[in-house]
Parts: sequence; C-alpha cells; structure tokens
Amino acid sequence: MTDNLLAEWARLVFGTLLAAGVRDVVVSPGSRSTPFAYAALNTPGLECYSVWDERSAGFFALGQARVTGRPSALLCTSGSALSNYHPAVVEASYSHVPLLILSADRPFELQEVGAAQCMDQVKIFGGFARRYFELGHPDASDVALDSVERLVARAVEHSLAPDPGPVHVNLRARKPLEPKPAATAAERALERNVRERLRRGPARILSAARAPRSDTAGELCRAFREHERGLIVLGPMPPSSAADAAAILELSQKTGYPVCAEATSQLRFAAPEPGALVGAFDALLALEALRPDFVIQLGATPTSGSYERLVREASLERAVVVEHGFADASNRARFLIEAEPWSFARLLAKAATASESPERSEFGAAWRRADAAYFHQLDVLSQQPASELGEAQAVRAALAALPERALLGVGNSLPIRDLDAFVPPRKGALSVWSQRGLNGIDGLVSGAIGAAQASGLPSLCLLGDVSFFHDLGGLALAAQLAQPLALLVIDNGGGRIFEHLPVAKLFAERPDLARFWTTPQNFELRHAADLFELPYEAPETAEAVTRAVSTALARDACTLIRVRVAPDSARATSVRLREALAAELS
Repeated sequence: MTDNLLAEWARLVFGTLLAAGVRDVVVSPGSRSTPFAYAALNTPGLECYSVWDERSAGFFALGQARVTGRPSALLCTSGSALSNYHPAVVEASYSHVPLLILSADRPFELQEVGAAQCMDQVKIFGGFARRYFELGHPDASDVALDSVERLVARAVEHSLAPDPGPVHVNLRARKPLEPKPAATAAERALERNVRERLRRGPARILSAARAPRSDTAGELCRAFREHERGLIVLGPMPPSSAADAAAILELSQKTGYPVCAEATSQLRFAAPEPGALVGAFDALLALEALRPDFVIQLGATPTSGSYERLVREASLERAVVVEHGFADASNRARFLIEAEPWSFARLLAKAATASESPERSEFGAAWRRADAAYFHQLDVLSQQPASELGEAQAVRAALAALPERALLGVGNSLPIRDLDAFVPPRKGALSVWSQRGLNGIDGLVSGAIGAAQASGLPSLCLLGDVSFFHDLGGLALAAQLAQPLALLVIDNGGGRIFEHLPVAKLFAERPDLARFWTTPQNFELRHAADLFELPYEAPETAEAVTRAVSTALARDACTLIRVRVAPDSARATSVRLREALAAELS
C-alpha cells in the first residue's frame, strides 16, 4: 500500500462530490475524519463550514438544502458523533430534502473488539436514509477507484431523485490518517491517476423527471365541471420551488374557485395583487355557508385544523397533487397525483375551460368577502388598547418590517399558525421555509442559520420560546453568521399550542398538571445573547417590534429578539375574531 493512498482516496471522494453538484460541506471535528476533512478543505469549489456540534450541524445543513434544493454534505468522525445527526436525518426524510451524510469509520478489524469510538455504523439510519453506501477500505486498483466514483455519484443522485432525502456514505480509514506528499514512483502514479479521473469526472447519471400527464389534467377538468363550490388550496411547498402565480390565477378564473394559500405555500407572501388570495381559510372553513364540495390541494397537507377535519368528510371530493410521498392522511382523496405542483397547475390552467356559472361566481365572491371581513375585524381588534402586547400584534409587526424580497423562517406549534391566522396575503417575493416534515421543534435555530447563509437574503425567523431553548447550542453558529438575520423568539411563557388542543380541558380541572405540557420558561434571553456575543433587542410594543426587526436586518449579523407576549393572547384573539366575524356575516 502506498503511503498517500488514504489521502488520494479522500481526494477522489470529494472531487467526485463536487463534480456531481455538491457545493457545501459541513464539517464537525474529529480524528478519524481527518483525511476526509483535509480533502474537502483542499477541493476548490467546495465551501466548508466548521460546526462542532453534530446535532446543530445536521440542521444547519438541512437549512441550506431547503433553500438551495441541492444536497449539503455532512462530515463527522466515527462513533456516537454520527448518532447526533439522527433528528436532522429524520426531518430530511419526511420533508424530502436532499442531504448527504459522510461518516468516517474504523476499519473492519477494529469492529467488536472494544476499540475506542468504534460502533456498528452500517445502516444506522435504517429506513430513514434513501440509500446506504459502504465504500470499504481504500484500494489503489483501477476497479476500486472506479467504484468510488460510481458510488459517490450515485449517492448524490439518490439524494435528489426519485424521492429526495438523506443518503448515508460510510468511509473507513486506517491509521496513519494525516496526508503525506507523494514520494515514490507508485505514489506519484496514484496521484496522477486520481488527478486524471477528477479532470474527466464521473459518468453522468440521468433520470427522467416526473412529468404531469395531460390525461390526468383532463380528468380533473371534468371534475371541475361537476362541482360548483370548489377551492384551490395551496399547502406547504419548498422555498427552492418557483411559485407560478399566473397559472394559479388563471386556474382560479377559469374554474371560479378561490385560492387559499397558507404561509408555507410560497405564494401567500408573493401575491400578484391585493385580494387575489384567501388567507383566513382556517377560520372560514368553519362557516357552513362556505363549505366546498370539491378541493384541489397543491402541495403537502396544510397546517389548518379546520382543513384536517373537512377532508375526513365522505361527501367532499378532493384531488391532491404532491411531488413526493402520499399526502392524504384521511385516505379519502378521489385523486392522488404525483407531480411537481406548480408544473401541474400550469397544465391544468391550460386544459381548463372558463365557466360562466352564476352559482360558481357567487361562491368565490362569498369567500373573498368573508376573507376581507375577517382581516378587517382583525385590524379593529389590533387597534384596541391592551395591557400587554398580544401575539397577533407581535407577529404582524415583525412581518411589517420585512422588505419585499426576503427569507422568512417559521417554527412549528403556534408561530406557523399565527402567520395563517393573523397575517394576510401580501404582494412581494418572500420565500418561506419551515420544518413541516415531522412538524417538530428540533434544530430551528441551526436551521435558520443554514437557510440564511444559503439564501444570501435578509432573513427573519419566528419561533417559540421552547423551540429556542431546545436548540440553544445553535447560537454558536449564529455568532459566525455575517448576514442579516432577525431571530425573533415569541415568548408566551411556554408551549401554548396545548391550550388550543382538547388536553386544555384537563388543565381547567387540574391546573397543577399544565406545566407538564406548557413547560413554562423563566430564563433571561439576554444572557444567551451575551454568551455568544450577539446583538439583542427586547421590544415591548408593536411599533418597537417593527423597529427592532428593521434594525436587525440592517446588520450583517444575527440579532436575537425576545418579544414577551400575553401567554393566552393567541387563543383569546382567535376566539374574539371568530365571534366578531360571525356577527358581521350574520
């Protein structure tokens, strides 16, 4: 074996990743990964990031991949380090985000003999990984080098298609781990061989993209003609997708169906004109007069609880268009169409014929009137004096500071529901990212940093206080960010989402049990900002929230903003708003 075999093997791995389209490598320090980290750092064209906490690194890379649409690569040493990627891998799997996990590993002879930092890493992520590739021990033969190129290129391809997600590549290494320059004829020959392979690049792997079918569009058009009271519902879609407002509006005009766009659909905050989209559909679906008999859902399942209840009804006919996975927990959709939603919308808009049905027109007009009334009542409520800042006012004030072109991140539990309930659709070009694969609160701070870094846009991320504390270590990444990011923590005294759920009845009977769900926090966030040397703001009024976000977006840094709101304000506002709406429409 030549002394430079491991270094050249690693150089071929990372050069092939670059040729296959990878641009970002997130490196966590370790000994066994030394040759691979060195190769990544010395591959021109790869951008390397040092993140010492593997759990945070996983979500940082996930945030990058959500925005770019291409896989970021994670690199760690052997042993328990790899286990810390698991939450991010699971989220990537369920949200169909491409991700590469590169794990350094001990050689086979050190397995199961008590060697330090040595465990069974084979298929550690189980079914959550789209594929697992074991590269084995480095080998200088041409057939082995051919295999490295082929397997690494395939790993990138499988992370992207046919179902995007995480792919695990295991890299074994024997000591010595540090790179050595070529000193012998054999070592120089190996160096030339690898150089030539990288110049040539791996074989290109071509796959046909899933294309929407015109016959499917024709069948849906027949369904449009059969149903007068229809809705077009836009669910979560990735920020890397290109929203096609023109196609959606054309489809709406031809069918007479209003367009309901949730915050993560990529169109709600990129509306082509005022009044073009319905924003309050969660509240409006509770009104009997506005119940649809047909729904076409583009994208993943919306967050709306009212929508979730609606689709369980046997009388509702529904079409679901989603690119990956089976997005129908009710198991009652009439059509399940695997296609890129925006492309399919263009096909549908072209295939649909205009309707002149008075009932159809009146149903759409009734939805738009009710939506306007809802947000009018919200404006009225927001202007009423209150002893404490409410959650609705805080979220609206934060969004008011965003420029037309920006990146908006939104946490799970209440923040994503706050956007849908309290912020109307608007013109602009906001891209929205969220972690709706499993709807968890893991890694939101780290994900926000990765998304902001990858986008290059001024960014705002809304998250709850429990979510913030769950990823406190992500602030170490925030300290390295050199782009504007407002990390806005809505401090409502714990997990107030549970006050919106049936379990809240239990709290009324046994108040002492509530802390096991709402988990109230009483920590001073300023100390966290000081620890990581981050700018800090603590606005106490809606106007001050807008100023704080504007100030943050003028800094090339991450600013931590803590907004304390009345604990029950989101639920209380929603109840008052629905009562006011019912009174206005009666």
